[in-house]
Amino acid sequence: MQLLADEPRLKLIVAGRSLSAAQTFCRMASKATLEAVAFDRAGDIPAALSRLRPDIIVDASGPFQSYGSDPYHVARAALEAGADYLDIADAAEFVVG
Repeated sequence: MQLLADEPRLKLIVAGRSLSAAQTFCRMASKATLEAVAFDRAGDIPAALSRLRPDIIVDASGPFQSYGSDPYHVARAALEAGADYLDIADAAEFVVG
């Protein structure tokens, strides 16, 4: 995030279940535009992505083992929204899936 924040042409959406935590994170010094939003992977992901319209999604929420019966629903929603998807996962089986 620090490297991305040095790029003034970027708008970075910092999303998480806690809006206040995202807002605190967005107070860091940044050349990029930072926007804090509440985002819960258990919510209506397609609607949230439609509203936010991201180009790239980096999912760093983990651990993937707790994603429930459909661990790839965020990845599918990202692709359906036309966004590239990256997951910060340390489990090769999950990444290959």
